[in-house]
Amino acid sequence: MNRRGLLHTAAGLVLSSLPIPAFPRTLRSGFSFALIGDLPYSDSDEPRLAEMLADTDRDALSFVLHVGDIKASREPCSDALYARRKAIFDKSAHPLVLLAGDNEWTDCHRSSAGGYDPRERLVALRETFWSKPGTLGGSAAANGALSIERQPGYPENARWRIGDVHFVALHVVGSNNGLGEYPGSVAEFEHREAANRRWLDEAMELARRHKADALVLAMHANPEFGRSKEKGFDSIKQQLMVVAQAFTQPILLLHGDSHTFRVDQPLRDAQGRTLEHFTRVECFGFPRTGSWVRISYDPNLATRFTVAIRDVPIRSNG
Repeated sequence: MNRRGLLHTAAGLVLSSLPIPAFPRTLRSGFSFALIGDLPYSDSDEPRLAEMLADTDRDALSFVLHVGDIKASREPCSDALYARRKAIFDKSAHPLVLLAGDNEWTDCHRSSAGGYDPRERLVALRETFWSKPGTLGGSAAANGALSIERQPGYPENARWRIGDVHFVALHVVGSNNGLGEYPGSVAEFEHREAANRRWLDEAMELARRHKADALVLAMHANPEFGRSKEKGFDSIKQQLMVVAQAFTQPILLLHGDSHTFRVDQPLRDAQGRTLEHFTRVECFGFPRTGSWVRISYDPNLATRFTVAIRDVPIRSNG
C-alpha cells in the first residue's frame, strides 16, 4: 500500500461515525494539521523525530502541534538538551506549536534528570521555546500565516484561529499537573491554574463573539476522566465541563501523556449522558515514534473533524 495513502480505517473514521448531532452546514474551506507528542525520549529517538517531521513536511498541513514531553523523565534537563531538541523542531517546514510537558520541567528535581529546581527550568524553557513571537519551525512566511497570541507571563499558553476554528493551548501537564511533586509546587500550581482559567475564559468569550464554528483545546496531560486519584486535574476537568456545556458546537480536546492513541467522548453530564459534541484525541508517544495523527476540519461535515493515522517507514538506526 502506498504509505502516503495509508490510513487506519477504524481510527480514521471514528469521529465521523460517532453519533454527534448535525450542525448547520457552511461553505467555508477546510484544513488539516498534525498532532504529535511525548517524543523524543532519547538521543536515539531524535532521528525518528526528524523523519516524522520530514513526513509531515510532505503533507499539505496548516501546522504541527506537539503537546509536550520533548524528553524522557530520566534524561538531563540541561540547556544543551533543550537547544538540541529545539533545533530539530525548527527544521519543520510547517509552523510548529509546542506545549509544555512534565518531563521537561516538573520532573527535573529527580536525581536521574539532574536534580534541578523545576521552577528555574520552566524559566529556561520559556526563554528557549516561547520568548519570541510566532511558532517554531516554518519559513518566515509560514510563521506569519499562523498568528499566535501568547498569554503575558505564561507564554506557553497560546491561542490562534484558522477561519472559524479557535485553538487554545493550556499549560496542564502530567505527573499530577506538578502538584506536590517538588518543594514550592503548590504555589506555582495555584498561580498557573489561575492563569489557565483566565486564558480559557478569554478564549470562550472570543469564541462566542466571533461565533466560532468549532473549538480545539490542547494540553499535555491526560486528565483521567472518570477517575479522581490525581487532584491536580480536578480544576481542569471542571473547566472542561463548563466549556462543553456553554459551547455547543464541536469541541476537540487534544493531549498526550499516557502514550495511548485514542478517540472518544469522555464527558458525561449530571444525568450520565454523553456530551456528544466533545471529543478527545490522544496522540501516540514513545515507544511508537513512527506514527503521527492527522486531523482534518471540514465545515461541510456534520462532525467537522476526521482523524487519521500516518505511519512513517523506519529509515534510521535509532
